Amino acid sequence: MVYEFSRAVLCNKNNYEQPNEVEWLRNWQIDSSISLAPSDYGAGSRMMKRSETLGAVIRKSSVSPKNGAFLYRLAKWNNSKSILELGTSVGISAMYLASSNPDAMVLTIEGDWQRAELAKNSFDLFNFKNIELIEGDFEQGLNKALNQLPVLDLVFFDGNHKAEPTLRYFKQCLKKVNENSIFVFDDIRWSREMFKAWNVIAKHSSVSISIDLFHLGVVFFRKGIFKQHFKINF
Repeated sequence: MVYEFSRAVLCNKNNYEQPNEVEWLRNWQIDSSISLAPSDYGAGSRMMKRSETLGAVIRKSSVSPKNGAFLYRLAKWNNSKSILELGTSVGISAMYLASSNPDAMVLTIEGDWQRAELAKNSFDLFNFKNIELIEGDFEQGLNKALNQLPVLDLVFFDGNHKAEPTLRYFKQCLKKVNENSIFVFDDIRWSREMFKAWNVIAKHSSVSISIDLFHLGVVFFRKGIFKQHFKINF
């Protein structure tokens, strides 16, 4: 399974073509002079103490082209149809995930109203009908999302870079996993406490395979295999 994951997702031997419109939008928005107020949500907000342009926010907080393509290939490889994202920002990662399968449903949660509005505008611009944005704090938004989704095929944790809430959201999402579920954690080396949280998650009894990609952490819940941990330079 890890070999196939490496071949199809990391190395893209299946030649999954990533959606060009997402990167077109990123390149257009990076030059935008739209000003955004500081966000009070998540540890990542410490990077933004005053108003900044949309382009600066994208450079700091949006998923990179490399990692966006990774999420797209991962969702496609796993045939993920029930997808949850914690931390929409301006919507780039959600569009990568939604592009993987027109039959997929992506629920994405964002606490900052300015970023949520920009994300909604982008979803409308490219006619993404399979993305639903839940605006509000993660405590309420996650409960709402879990009530809507019967199972979690793929979860992308990218909204809070603190250990305690990350572990709490992880445990909440465990209620909706099956053996084909995949969880992805962004910025596992953001801080010492985030890396400690990642190690707790990797060692959790429900996790069968954990893969440290240095910037990202990926866990699987496959049954009938010995618990293993891998480190791959991606």
